[in-house]
Amino acid sequence: MADLIERKSLKLLAQAGQTLNQIVGEGLCDEPQKTLMRAMLTELRGMLEEFEEGYFGDDL
Repeated sequence: MADLIERKSLKLLAQAGQTLNQIVGEGLCDEPQKTLMRAMLTELRGMLEEFEEGYFGDDL
């Protein structure tokens, strides 16, 4: 069961990486939508917290 949780957590980390790439891409636009970037950053923080809890669990 722990392996399944770790794998799901790693998939979440990969998704967080994609979200980060989207934020960077938006930031590189001529007229970045900062409201959108902030919303994606909030989502990214949540993903990273969820990853940390699922992958490391009680190791923290």
